[in-house]
Amino acid sequence: MNYSDSSFRPALPERLRAVFEIIMVSGIVSSFLVSLIFAAIFGRNRMKLIEMDIGLLVTYLLSESAVTFLILFMLMKTRRESLSVLGLHRRNWKKHVLLGILAAPCLLIVSAATGLAFKLFLPEYALEKNPLMDMIRSPQQLALFITAGIVAGGVKEELQRAFILRRFSRYLGGAATGLVAWSLVFGAGHYAQGLQGACAAAILGFIFGILYLMRGNLILPITAHAVYNTLALTLYWFTIGINK
Repeated sequence: MNYSDSSFRPALPERLRAVFEIIMVSGIVSSFLVSLIFAAIFGRNRMKLIEMDIGLLVTYLLSESAVTFLILFMLMKTRRESLSVLGLHRRNWKKHVLLGILAAPCLLIVSAATGLAFKLFLPEYALEKNPLMDMIRSPQQLALFITAGIVAGGVKEELQRAFILRRFSRYLGGAATGLVAWSLVFGAGHYAQGLQGACAAAILGFIFGILYLMRGNLILPITAHAVYNTLALTLYWFTIGINK
């Protein structure tokens, strides 16, 4: 997908507007607003409670996703854009769903290879256990986490990525620049899972972006991301979590 026009040179106000929109959609604002609500309900110990209760964590993730969706839709409305502009449409959707499903196992291999590389070359930073997945202690909690993985991961994060890549492509130096920049930011956002988790997220985010840019359709990366998260969580449960 190529939004760029070599003859188009956006004016400074348009570039600044694009930066503002990226910040608004990045998750900074939505996380802040939802944290305020949780602080009002649970007080100063909100983060400790969220880290201990998977139900609250999932509620937080879904609430933050909802706010992000609202911000994104509002920003697109101000430009009279529709989601089809981002590549969310039904054209060849069955093909893109199939490609997304087929891509998911490859993403698991990439994640496993990243973990192996850390164990071999950076053992001091290798992730012995994932602090988020370690919270799962029942099939019901697994189902909740899979729901969050599909909505907050597969849908929200891919909408974010498409929106940001479009803004970079039109106003801020091109889709390639945006892909690299947002992949790094995406990885940093997963630092709660350790350095290995952050690096794996950056690599996977880069791949999701490539899939999107190559096909120009959001169904493919949304499906790939959602199925990857579902497989990763399910495999964790049946290999480790079920024995807790």
